[in-house]
Amino acid sequence: MRAGVGFSELPGSRQAGADAARLALGQGSLDACDLVLMFATSKHDPVAFREGVRSVVGPRPRLFGGSAVGIITNDRAGCDGFQAGVAAIATGGVQPDMFLEGGLPDHERAVGTALAGQIIGRGYDELPNLLLLYDIVRRREPGLGLSMTAPTRLIAGMGEVLGGWPGAVGGGLMGDMQYNPGYQWFDDQIVHHSAMALALPGDVRMDTIIMHGCSPSTSYKTITKADGNVVLEFDGRPAVEAVAHAFGEDKSWEDYPLYITIGMNHGDRFAPRDEDYVVRVCMDIDRERGGLVMLGDDMKAGTEVQLMRRTLDLDYVRQRTDELLAVIGDREPVLAIHIDCAGRASAYNGTDFEEAQGVQEAIGSKMPLFGWYVGCELAKVGPMMQSHNWTGILSILSR
Repeated sequence: MRAGVGFSELPGSRQAGADAARLALGQGSLDACDLVLMFATSKHDPVAFREGVRSVVGPRPRLFGGSAVGIITNDRAGCDGFQAGVAAIATGGVQPDMFLEGGLPDHERAVGTALAGQIIGRGYDELPNLLLLYDIVRRREPGLGLSMTAPTRLIAGMGEVLGGWPGAVGGGLMGDMQYNPGYQWFDDQIVHHSAMALALPGDVRMDTIIMHGCSPSTSYKTITKADGNVVLEFDGRPAVEAVAHAFGEDKSWEDYPLYITIGMNHGDRFAPRDEDYVVRVCMDIDRERGGLVMLGDDMKAGTEVQLMRRTLDLDYVRQRTDELLAVIGDREPVLAIHIDCAGRASAYNGTDFEEAQGVQEAIGSKMPLFGWYVGCELAKVGPMMQSHNWTGILSILSR
């Protein structure tokens, strides 16, 4: 099993697809491949990009991917331009399976149940590793505003059918930070408003590490009132007031969207670890009720949470990546997959460095690295799958 990755910023979509695919085959020293992971920003035409990839890899390989805000490889990274990326994988006897369920808006739980049902129906002796992708933009129309897919419901539906989760990572796809409608590639189909899964059975192991890049800033607070995905009260106090009290006057409530993060610790409350936390970002403010609109509806009344502060730095990212590399041991690494929050890119984070650089430096030339910027990250915390925000998910596939 071998892989190679390619990066392109050519503005022509067909040329970009061909360029990235050619570079991927070259990096992997591959004459042919069986599976292609492919992502591109919304500036690219999905049909032309697919045709460009096909012109290089031919009609046989399976195609899996979709919209991304940007691309990360071993030595390149960029977002919000014409970035496109391809990972070409020769599976070496491993037979990848792909599953697709459409009709996602307003039916997240049912789609999750149906998608997991397809996976179970394949009759695996042991559940395979999974890469999950879904369309994060539920609706964006003039006069109606923006609404986003609730990943917590999708995950809950899948979990009901799967029982225990195998190794699994994923993300919510979007092609730009304006949340314009995106697209997904499933073989030669171009779809949207769908959830899909790539299954890698056999002797393929997926090891994963979570890099939140933020730490608890307050003691534990109890959510005392919530309505769906809107957190209304902490400890009996309107949520916006509680946040203002915790952070002082440095931030106006108008600055809370995409800045305020809330952490849920699923491990030892007195010995917090990155891998035990679920971190969610505030997406909007409920002005009338003083609430925080979150991307996820599982922050119910009675849930203990902490407000988080951002502590992202390159040393932290390098250290976490090194910790994952140590887990691989003497297994043969095939491909590193980095699913990164688009908000962590320097263009939106306001840092003078690219956080992805820490992953690039630690991975070096040890294996191909393929990453894409998303709107929501999926990874397990303990035995359960969770949705995350402001988080980097790094996985290594090895044999």
